[in-house]
Amino acid sequence: MFEQQLQLIAEQLADALQRAVIIDDAALRPLAVSAQTGLVDASRVEAVLQRRTSARHRQMLTELGIFKSRGPVSIPAADPASLPRLCLPLVHRDQLHGFLWLIDQPSLTAVQIERAEAAAAQARRLLHQRAARQAAEFNTFAALADALLQGDKRDRGAAARTLTDEAALTGSPPYSLAVIRYLDAAAGGRDDLLRVAGDLRRRAAPGRLVLASPRQDELIAITTQDATGVLRDAVRALPRPQPVIGTAGAAPRLTAVHAELDNARYAAEVAAAVPAFGRAADWDELGSYAVFQYLPRDQAAPERICRGITTLLTQRTGMYEATIRAYLDCGANAPQTAAMLHIHRTTLYWRLARVADLLAVDLSRGDDRLKLHLALKLAELTQPRRTASNAR
Repeated sequence: MFEQQLQLIAEQLADALQRAVIIDDAALRPLAVSAQTGLVDASRVEAVLQRRTSARHRQMLTELGIFKSRGPVSIPAADPASLPRLCLPLVHRDQLHGFLWLIDQPSLTAVQIERAEAAAAQARRLLHQRAARQAAEFNTFAALADALLQGDKRDRGAAARTLTDEAALTGSPPYSLAVIRYLDAAAGGRDDLLRVAGDLRRRAAPGRLVLASPRQDELIAITTQDATGVLRDAVRALPRPQPVIGTAGAAPRLTAVHAELDNARYAAEVAAAVPAFGRAADWDELGSYAVFQYLPRDQAAPERICRGITTLLTQRTGMYEATIRAYLDCGANAPQTAAMLHIHRTTLYWRLARVADLLAVDLSRGDDRLKLHLALKLAELTQPRRTASNAR
């Protein structure tokens, strides 16, 4: 019924104004698309056929302020092959629910804009009603997700049956867990994670994820493995302060997802500590960082692996640290390392000799290289983050 009502709003407006209309959700996914009336361009074709907005176009729209605006926004033609548009954000009580789009060529008159705003008000009410129903539904599902994660075997079985009967997850197994937390534990608490939960509910397609009750320092999501990429993108797209996400698992049944919680939590820890992961890490893709999951990770831990390593982790020795990291990541291949660092091979050998002196290691020995490499990897998880200027 909701889809039919929204489609009717789009079609009636398109017929009245003799131009195409699209109604998107807050993640710029089309919810209702009128029949083609008037001019058309490649952006409309992409939105209709691919059911999404490209990252480049999304960035342009963000810069034009559509996600913050509370009134109509004029969108100029991005290139000679595109057409200008009028965007009407669908906002209810400061909550963005979606957008109504109109081609703005020929230019809309004041009367036509007023007619579009009336249609936008109808769409806004529908989207708000749907969001309220979804919020109530997600709260019910959250209690079931909590039972899947914390309950005993019998409780997990009952929760899984109810979630299945309610089609809470419409994708096919296997199932995965995601742990969402903040980069810095002091950056956000439970209230911030409640807002994250609300944002993810609005961005997620129906049946794509179930959220557990937000805790003080983490939010847990259950999803199908094929939807984890979409969830990671949604978390990366959240406004500041930006959280990190760790994912894990290929559980064949909902009753088995609880076993992946430790792995997902550790993946989130790595995502928070290692910038190379871009705030999103999957446990199966942690590489050598997986070695440290069940080892003590206090600040003294790297020293226990390679004595003296902390002398390499200072602003003064940052150049040597970057050099030895590159050398070890390249498998001790000197020509490859020199090319990657854009330095002469003689310079590389001089820096490596300096590292060997600082740490009293023999870089010709595989065991020494291994313990140094492990200590450097572990230091990323245990030492305070340094700025880019400190790392140079």
